[in-house]
Amino acid sequence: MATWSTLHIFGYGESQLIGDNFNYKTSTSNLAAAPAVVADVYSKKPADSDASADYHAVKIFNDMFADYQPNSGSGFRVQYADLNQVLIDALVEEILAVCVTTTTTTTIAP
Repeated sequence: MATWSTLHIFGYGESQLIGDNFNYKTSTSNLAAAPAVVADVYSKKPADSDASADYHAVKIFNDMFADYQPNSGSGFRVQYADLNQVLIDALVEEILAVCVTTTTTTTIAP
């Protein structure tokens, strides 16, 4: 698997995977694993959080944390170790498979 630093799942319908030598963006509707990753992050919402299930963005920083930014209410942070890495890895692989084999990618050279 490619070494990545940041995974964004945007509420407007795009997902982005960023690494040292790449920056891929694709439609979230192309990614079967995305809803499970969002649900996993949202399931870690603190009990006193007013964050809505509708989200502006879910930002996952590899091996550090995920930030959940809701459309209403306050956002929250989840430590990476508390997330389901199997789901995240599946989404990363899916983005790589979609982006490397289609023309909808944006690659930024180092």
